[in-house]
Amino acid sequence: MRDQAPFGTCWAFGALASLESSIRKAGMGDFDFSEWHLAYFAYVDESEALPAFTAYEPEFGADPIFDQGGNNWKSTAILARWTGAVNEADRPYQHVTPWPESSKPLPSDPSSMRLKHVHHLGAEFNPQLIKQTVMTHGSVRIRVVWTNNAYAPETSAYFNPQKTGGGHAVNIVGWDDEYPAGNFNTDPGRDGAWIMQNSWGTEWGEKGFFYLSYADPTIGTPSIYIGGETTEFERIYQYDPLGWVESFGFGSETAWFANIFTSAPSVSHDNAGESTVELLRAVSFYAGQANAPYTIEIRRGVDENAPTSGALVNSTSGTLAAAGYHTVNLSSSVPLSPAERFSVVVRLTTPGYLFPVPVEMPSSGYSEKATAGAGQSFVSFDGASWSDMTTRSPNTNVCLKAFSSTGEPPSSSSGGGCIVPHGAHIYSLLLLLPLLALLGKNAR
Repeated sequence: MRDQAPFGTCWAFGALASLESSIRKAGMGDFDFSEWHLAYFAYVDESEALPAFTAYEPEFGADPIFDQGGNNWKSTAILARWTGAVNEADRPYQHVTPWPESSKPLPSDPSSMRLKHVHHLGAEFNPQLIKQTVMTHGSVRIRVVWTNNAYAPETSAYFNPQKTGGGHAVNIVGWDDEYPAGNFNTDPGRDGAWIMQNSWGTEWGEKGFFYLSYADPTIGTPSIYIGGETTEFERIYQYDPLGWVESFGFGSETAWFANIFTSAPSVSHDNAGESTVELLRAVSFYAGQANAPYTIEIRRGVDENAPTSGALVNSTSGTLAAAGYHTVNLSSSVPLSPAERFSVVVRLTTPGYLFPVPVEMPSSGYSEKATAGAGQSFVSFDGASWSDMTTRSPNTNVCLKAFSSTGEPPSSSSGGGCIVPHGAHIYSLLLLLPLLALLGKNAR
């Protein structure tokens, strides 16, 4: 049980609590990750290649960094680009303001685990899916609208029928179908409550936990964060450090998108001094709908501005059962020569959703530091005729990463989603579709 005081960092606590829980549930160990590190680099540039989100005058609190608030998409983007997760012991949270200069996170702070997936569990809240996910994977991060008037301190119960207040990120860790309706300030009309983990310390609520009515109308954006070992991959290729900002499409459920990367300029050596080979092992991207079929192609020796030129060396297909962010293992590892131009091409179908391509682009008040260059990202309506994404929208890249390591190729495997949500995000029909309209205000 953690305490975010005195800063507006609930969004970081919610994301990392889910990540810690899923890692523990998977038997990979007990971790305590640094919310201080995550919240800091969301609003402070880590490097020129890893910029921060747009900061503004905080609505609540006065700290220009830690009172900015945040949301699911920001925490996903920062963790997915390999900014953390860092151990709490390496960058401990500060409970004083002004906070000491010596506590400032550094780009050199070592990561102890990586983010691999964030499964969005439906635009329509599905209680049975949430219960299944808690039992299978662990803590589910949600957003509620918080006002103290809706909280009953004598029973640690919360129900907000008026839907007034500010955004707050908390975590579902269990449930009680028979929790009495009479324990809430206002009768919700039914028994039952979610058992919630908060980030306000053990002196608040029931040792830091509280009960959230099944009938609360403000529950939203449920998600589960799933991690992996830092040793799984050694290098990341990416153009989208600020993650999924908007969506693009051609008026069809299916579209193609691609990135052209250049591999590392030289081979590395193992401890014995022998040369090793860089092996491309996985890619990651976002899907805006559940049950989304995909095909990934890896091509070597591609020409500039031609993502489907060169030699086709791997094709991996599957279906993403959940909307959200996914890391997909290739069916076989692909060896890369030093300084070789290669492409990652994805054909993605998002059932019922006409904008399959996730993109990062500048958006006022959100991702203003996003940049892109010609020859990086490409889109196509048929997989044959391609256009550079920057010709359609300046400083815009598709959200598509690639991961490599060194050594012998592993046995064949494939990856994809593992839980099936009831629904997914629903967006207004625009060629460049603002995701921000659905995010709501940052949670604090």
